[in-house]
Amino acid sequence: MNAEARIARIRLLTSPPDARVKIKKALIGVGACALSAFFSLAAHGQQLFKGQICLGPAGKAAALDKSQVQCNVPRVKRGDHFVFVNLADQAVYQIEGRKKPKPFAGRTVVVVGSVDKRAGTIDIEDMYQALSPKVMKAKTMYIDCDACPRAEAAAWRAAFDALSEWGRFDLTPDPMKADLILIVSANPYLGDYTSRDGPDQRPVYIMTTYMNVVDPHTGESFWSDSKELGSWLIPRATKDLVEEFRSEFKLDESVGKT
Repeated sequence: MNAEARIARIRLLTSPPDARVKIKKALIGVGACALSAFFSLAAHGQQLFKGQICLGPAGKAAALDKSQVQCNVPRVKRGDHFVFVNLADQAVYQIEGRKKPKPFAGRTVVVVGSVDKRAGTIDIEDMYQALSPKVMKAKTMYIDCDACPRAEAAAWRAAFDALSEWGRFDLTPDPMKADLILIVSANPYLGDYTSRDGPDQRPVYIMTTYMNVVDPHTGESFWSDSKELGSWLIPRATKDLVEEFRSEFKLDESVGKT
């Protein structure tokens, strides 16, 4: 599923029922993937769930409780069997569907899917890593256009405009006063925001725009994605990435209210 379809799915799931007809009409001009997301949700009665991907006992037991699973997963091994623990009621579900849980082992996730309580299963259509509570509670953000020579320099203005339009964070010119750092770059982030001495010295080939939301104190990346649109469309790539972050933020926020 492409980024546009994922954003469309999130908008549908986080919108009130009376707003979904308007969104459906808007999706007609977006493309087949986005429109199919609407019909998929409608047909299967999918909902949002927040929980953890945990290790379960071998085989698919009919019923499990949380005492039978391990949610601290230091290392994934071949043949491991994963289950979903719903945070709302601590119910444990066997995982079905096309989205593979292995990359999310031990993590808190937001799931798009449907539950069969009789069978003890959850059919997962899509899955996102839940955002850190630090991100959800943050109020201020600093934009850092790192490794942004030539055309990539347009990314800063594009990020500023997109975040200003959203209005969720107060944008500060002082990184020392920011709860989060939004890094836009032509190079992948190495996790060294707090430890690196000076700007990124790696060669820059402007083809892909990378975005990370980073802890200003530890350099840990809370969220990341990239978009390859070349040097001519850097503003569009940057705005698309902000929109993806915004959509996943809204998704996490919506589950927290349910």
